[in-house]
Amino acid sequence: MIYFQEMLGIAVFSITGVLAIQKADVDLFGAVVLGIITAIGGGTLRDLLLDSPIFWIADFNYIWAALIAALLAFFLTQRLQRRYRLLLYLDGLAAALFGLAATEKVLELHLAAPLAVMMGVLTSIGGGIARDVLAGRVSLLMSREIYATPILLGCTLYVVLRDVFPTIWVAGWIAFLFSFCLRFLAIYLHLQMPATFSTKQG
Repeated sequence: MIYFQEMLGIAVFSITGVLAIQKADVDLFGAVVLGIITAIGGGTLRDLLLDSPIFWIADFNYIWAALIAALLAFFLTQRLQRRYRLLLYLDGLAAALFGLAATEKVLELHLAAPLAVMMGVLTSIGGGIARDVLAGRVSLLMSREIYATPILLGCTLYVVLRDVFPTIWVAGWIAFLFSFCLRFLAIYLHLQMPATFSTKQG
């Protein structure tokens, strides 16, 4: 399950990297590179912090998945309208997948649950932050978008449910649907964090 989640998350994050710079005059090579960086950025940071083997070095299939997804996105989405909206939904999908997969990876190392949740969130947002910085965009994290909160709550819910159900599949699906649906509703209904929780309150 974890391997499938990561592969799907890699592909989806790679697509968001390409979508992020389609209004800019970037060639195929630049778009593909940004797609791959977006896909592997968060997981690479996680593995470095945990002093674990870098996941895409240990299994180069992750790079192939990111490469193919970036190429498909480059050629198939050029005429697509409302790309930013699609980027947000895909980013939410990939973040939910990556967050739970990373949380489970850390728990398998028998590390503390709070650290697992933290690494889940970091893995989910790391690639997106790299994408937005390289694409010259304001990061979703640096706004009142309900962005990292669904991931945090989803990873926390997974940790709680993991010991409740006899298989991690059930806990994983419940936490995934909760996290993604919360992000989906935030995008669809244009929900934002209340001004009380913003640095700009006046």
